[in-house]
Formats: sequence, C-alpha cells, structure tokens
Amino acid sequence: MLADKLLASVNFNTDEEVHNLELLMLRFGESSMRQCEIMVKDIGDSKRISNNIHSAMRISKQSAGSNSNSDDNETVVDAAIISHIFWPSLQKQSMKHHPRIQAKVDEFSDEYHKYKTPRKLVWFQQLGQVELELDVIEENGEVSTKEFSCSPIHATLITHFEDNGGVWSARELSDETGLSEDIIRKKMSYWVNNNVVSFTRSGNQAIYELISSEDDFQNSHDSFYDDEDAPLVSLGAKEEEEWQTFESFIMGMLSNFGSLPLDRIHNMLKTYAAGSEHGYKKSPQQLSTFLQQMCTQEKIERGGDGQFKLIKR
Repeated sequence: MLADKLLASVNFNTDEEVHNLELLMLRFGESSMRQCEIMVKDIGDSKRISNNIHSAMRISKQSAGSNSNSDDNETVVDAAIISHIFWPSLQKQSMKHHPRIQAKVDEFSDEYHKYKTPRKLVWFQQLGQVELELDVIEENGEVSTKEFSCSPIHATLITHFEDNGGVWSARELSDETGLSEDIIRKKMSYWVNNNVVSFTRSGNQAIYELISSEDDFQNSHDSFYDDEDAPLVSLGAKEEEEWQTFESFIMGMLSNFGSLPLDRIHNMLKTYAAGSEHGYKKSPQQLSTFLQQMCTQEKIERGGDGQFKLIKR
C-alpha cells in the first residue's frame, strides 16, 4: 500500500506518509518499519536528485548557447529512484516509448549517470504518470486545449498520432510499441472515450484517427475497457500462490457460464473455494484488482457490460 501511494505522487510529497509512518512506529516499533522508512527516504532523495539534474541540464544548454526553442530547453522528466531491495516487486512490462519521449528519458538518464557515476538508471517504462496538454476538437467543431494525466503507455500512443497523418491501426501501433494488439486496443479506448481519436474497423483491423471534425464523433467506441487502476506492486510469493489456486476456479467458472460479473465471481469463490488448501477470504476490492491483472495478462477480458469472460483464441 505504501509503495502504491508513494509512486502515485507526482510531486514527491511524502508528508502524509511520514506522519502515518511515525504513528506505526509508535505502535509496532521502529525496527519493524525500517523498510518503509527507507522507501519514504528514497522519494525524498528522488526529489533532490531530480532538481539537481534539472539544474545541470539547464546550465549545460545555456553554456552550449543552444538556439533550440523553449520546448527543447524545458526539463520534462522526473524520476522516483528506488532502492529495489527494500521495495516490493513492481509490475514490469516491456514497451518502447515514442522516440521523442525516449529522447527526454535518455537525456535524464545520461545526466544521472554523470551525477552518480558509475550508477545507471533501470526504468520501469510502463509505470509513472504523464501530464499532457492536447488541442482537441469539441463536438461543436471548436478547438480547445485540454489537460490529461495518463500513463506513459497512453502518452506514447497519442504521441504517435503526430506522425503518419494521424491515422494508425492497432497492428501498426503494436509494431511501434512492442505491445500486443489486445493491449493497444484496451489502452486506446482511453483516447476514444475522451474524444481525442475516433475508432473504426476495417476487416479485422482496428483503425484509429485523430478527431478533426464533428463527423468523427459518430464513430463507435472500442468495446475494450482500460485497466488504468491496475496496481503498481506485484503480489508476494505466498499471496501469488493463493491467487493461482483461485485463478483455476475463476477460469473454470467462466468456461462453464460464459461471462460473470464481479459480485457473482466473488460469491461463487466463497462457496466453491472455501474448501481449498488456502480458503477464500478476499474482499471484492482485492478480487477486482486480481481480475484486472488477469485482463492485463490477456487470460480474460472485461466487456462493456462489466462482465468478465475468457478471451477467445
């Protein structure tokens, strides 16, 4: 829980977590909270390191007498730099950033290496938050500027629409990012639902195009949902073993019933998994999180009606 809260903060603010940690230390002792204390310290150190790197980058560009525009001179990357042995395992998914985004990440990495030689950064590319400003077409045809807070995957996908005439297929985006077409369709639903791109089908292909007129709003939305609330922290070994047992029950239910809502799956697990080795004592919220992970792993999918079902191969 602490890892998710710390990594969700975009301004490195740890005041609330420090206060809660002090209360926990009073209750359980300092030694039991040592690992959490290091996690909070990492975030504080990250703020200081990022500020120093930003200052060094600005000085370097001024010394070089660069004639580049203000966008190029702006420092746009921050990083939460963690001591991995003291943190829980984080979700890791390989992906390729858009070259313009990757250039900014590489610039930060190079400056960090100079600052902390011989250390280098190893990035969790899909984690984090990106603040974007986009000029979008409203339904009345007017152009307005909107702010979005989204994941790096969303940012990379929409940045590609500055290229290729603003038209991409799911297959093309899959080739560019290294992500599966199913994940592309799930993630692109965020931009479809926010009326930034339109969605159509051409044969078996999902086609996405930047909305440029009122007519584009008539296109249907992709039926995939976006698991934006998926947790950042991986499950522990013991808990993962428990969920593997429950996963077999879930797969069997969906195979027999076709599709089921969250509450029905929860109630059936309480009935049928109660006699298993681990027993079932999870909350609906915990089950929801695990089902989202199964969707991310492309074992099941969630339809527009909110019901879960097996992915047809």
